[in-house]
Amino acid sequence: MASNDFDAQQFSEMAARQVAKELSHPDLNLFHLSFAFSRTATQFARHVETHVHRPSGLTWAGFRILFTVWVCGSMESNRVARFSGLSRASVSSALRTLERDGLITRNPGKNDRRSVLVSLTSKGKKAVKDAYKEQHKVEENFYGVLTDKEKKILIELIEKILFSSNEEN
Repeated sequence: MASNDFDAQQFSEMAARQVAKELSHPDLNLFHLSFAFSRTATQFARHVETHVHRPSGLTWAGFRILFTVWVCGSMESNRVARFSGLSRASVSSALRTLERDGLITRNPGKNDRRSVLVSLTSKGKKAVKDAYKEQHKVEENFYGVLTDKEKKILIELIEKILFSSNEEN
């Protein structure tokens, strides 16, 4: 078989064999879990950014910021980073673009002039709602292979991992 002549499933199997060959007694179930979880999240984010957000003038980071502020209301940029799961540097960069495009405003914080309060504009509220409506259609298709019961179980398992993490979320 040529080095590039294999599919995603074969690649996953090859990766597991390589890990098993090179490391002493790895837990291959953990490898498969991490590998599948990471690839699924990346595939979903890439697909949504390509087919929903980029066509509407947003990046994945820009959408996540808008969505976070839409859900939580005006908030300081460091909290936007925390709740959106983005780095402060990514948030700072995306905020410049979102402000330039008239989707958010940034104002000095009330208690600390060094902090920045991020708020959605009317245009930003419309943009995030429209983008999420389109993203939701993709979600229905992407996760449509799962039953409602499977979705619930998967959510519970993922949240168990997320909320037990030692990392600050």
